[in-house]
Amino acid sequence: MQVTHGTIKPGSGPVGLTIGNFDGVHRGHRAMLDRLVGRTRELKLPCSVLTFEPHPREFFSAATAPSRLSRLREKLELIAEAGVERTHVLRFGARLAAMSAEGFVEDVLVRGLGVRWLLVGRDFRFGTKRAGDFAFLQAAGQRLGFET
Repeated sequence: MQVTHGTIKPGSGPVGLTIGNFDGVHRGHRAMLDRLVGRTRELKLPCSVLTFEPHPREFFSAATAPSRLSRLREKLELIAEAGVERTHVLRFGARLAAMSAEGFVEDVLVRGLGVRWLLVGRDFRFGTKRAGDFAFLQAAGQRLGFET
């Protein structure tokens, strides 16, 4: 599996993508990864994961963040074992926390990763003040050329 860290450089796509923290890569995570792998094979797209370091809860409130179930290295190994071809580890800091939902979709997902197919949980939230959600991604996908 190819692993990249830090700034996302435009032009790495097109990809099929899922986004999440994947701490512990538990059964629910594994089900998402299995669905991602299957669908990206059908679409003939590279299978990709976007995850964050540190966990966003650690950034916002380190004192009350839950203990991690796995270290980053273990998480990446479990993601690779699921059949994922690429994982990008995005630094979660003040800049990302302040990014608008629209900015995240346009700059990170579309221009950066080249997303064409996106899988997220229905409770997925992103962008400053958690303004983006599943419906936001569906509408953005219609406008920007990716399926959610």
